[in-house]
Amino acid sequence: MNIRKLVTWLAGASALVLAACGGGGSSGGIGGTGGGGIGGTGVAYGTITDFGSVWVNGVEYQSGTATIRIDDTVHPESDLRRGMVVRVDGSISGATAATITVDDAVKGFVEQVLDANRMIVMGQTVQIDNTTRFDNNVVPVQGDRVEVHGLIAGDGLIAAGYVEKKATAPTPPFAVKGVVKSHDTTAQRFQIGALTVQYSGTTIVSDMPGGTWNGLQVDIKGTACSGTAPVCGTLTASKVEPAGANVSSISQAEIEGIVSAVTASGFTIGNQVVATTGSTRYEGGVFGDIAVGTKLEAEGSISGGVLTATKVSFRDAIRLEGDIATFNAGTGNLTLTGLPGITVNVTSITELKNVGSIGALAVGNHLRIRGKLGNNGSVGASQLEVRSADNRIELQAPASAVTPETSVTLLGITVSTTSVSSYQDLSDAQISRAAFFAAAKVNTLIKARGRLSSGTVTWEELQLEN
Repeated sequence: MNIRKLVTWLAGASALVLAACGGGGSSGGIGGTGGGGIGGTGVAYGTITDFGSVWVNGVEYQSGTATIRIDDTVHPESDLRRGMVVRVDGSISGATAATITVDDAVKGFVEQVLDANRMIVMGQTVQIDNTTRFDNNVVPVQGDRVEVHGLIAGDGLIAAGYVEKKATAPTPPFAVKGVVKSHDTTAQRFQIGALTVQYSGTTIVSDMPGGTWNGLQVDIKGTACSGTAPVCGTLTASKVEPAGANVSSISQAEIEGIVSAVTASGFTIGNQVVATTGSTRYEGGVFGDIAVGTKLEAEGSISGGVLTATKVSFRDAIRLEGDIATFNAGTGNLTLTGLPGITVNVTSITELKNVGSIGALAVGNHLRIRGKLGNNGSVGASQLEVRSADNRIELQAPASAVTPETSVTLLGITVSTTSVSSYQDLSDAQISRAAFFAAAKVNTLIKARGRLSSGTVTWEELQLEN
């Protein structure tokens, strides 16, 4: 994606966003109040992770009086599901939602089931991992009508958060989201993954910029497909609009998504350009860890379509290092010697380094893995690097238990302090064992390092992480 071009478009599109989206919830692709959000306070964009009010981006937003919008209509909060991507307008500092708008989903038929982790819907590869939730635990099959909620992870790739099998056609019956390519402005046609999208003079495109749309992430609603069922083939679009939060200027913003581009001074989440500065704080990693495909949350203010980040949080803050103990090429699941009970899921979204494909992995390979916490203590790998042979073991995760002076428990593994000789604080400075445990609490991110010998890990270092 051409970031400079996108910045120019975002700044120029401010008036369009304000005119099209002000005051009334979604115009389809999470439109909203471009000039400051409802109440003039802020906006959050991300995945629902829990309820008891609504949790988005690790924050519980009070939602008792919030208006819930799905597909441009008002719904009860009970229609929300974990794994749905939403925009929250309201008070960010006060964690109170005025409006919660569900991001557009991919709607259509399962065109093909590739394997246990991938299916094709509307020409998009839907990646299923150990964080994906299925409505009533029903996994759809080829020919089923479905609604897929998730984030755009790349060209023709959707990282699924929530998948629902539908008994009847929704209104409109078809929808897709993704990155525009091969845009022909004369023929009024472009590609989204393997899907051809045809639009016309009657298609609503008022929020789209003039000229080519190549590289932009968009949401599309459609009325008819011209392919042979269940394959859509060509979608006739009734509406095309930019995907994501679509905010031009606001004082407080929290945007979660998958990185689509990286520069020396920032990165892009979907269509949102993010600028970093010398005062930007990082949680769960450093700027050098940011890569295309990394899931992040950026916090700050947006001006001229650019978010200047005060804080960047890695949503894949789990880190593992060790040798492959078991590997299933069919499912992409593997385990590491010395870290029993942790299953790592490698998918088509995983960034691979020093290995050509998932199938080329082998038992005994020494790996460094960054990922996110999945169901039942599993880890979804976002980055996997094959390293030279080593007996090094590393485990970074939020602590689930802390026994003062004695041990910490990370992903179900008890790390004993019996052999630990080095304790470090957030700035990598050496501290005492007592100081470490004074700061270490349940849910504190902790990194443990050790060495493997004859199947046994000797833990040597414990470090506090942001």
